[in-house]
Amino acid sequence: MMICGISNHMKNMKIKTKFVFILLISFSFFCCQNKKKVEINYTVFEVNDGWGYDIMINNKIFIHQDVIPSINISRSFLSKEDAEKVASLVVEKMKQKQKLPSVTKKEIEKLGVKTDS
Repeated sequence: MMICGISNHMKNMKIKTKFVFILLISFSFFCCQNKKKVEINYTVFEVNDGWGYDIMINNKIFIHQDVIPSINISRSFLSKEDAEKVASLVVEKMKQKQKLPSVTKKEIEKLGVKTDS
């Protein structure tokens, strides 16, 4: 009788092991399937007195920036090119896993962005 009890116990262990293995494989499959590729890009737009930019994640606006960040006054970018320079920097920072990247005044100056007319 003891042998029969051990045999049933071993069968139950094998069934549980197979079940756990299948569960882990299924979980791994679904986790991998749900990982979407994140697409980050920007668009520039014209405003009344200059330019601004939107940072898009998977074609949805994540950041709407209609003024030059990190300067003391509220002013739009004076040129489309300046808006593109800063938007490109923000996109690069986000691709480097900085969730909400900030842009410093030094970075604005280093990019050669004009901040006064």
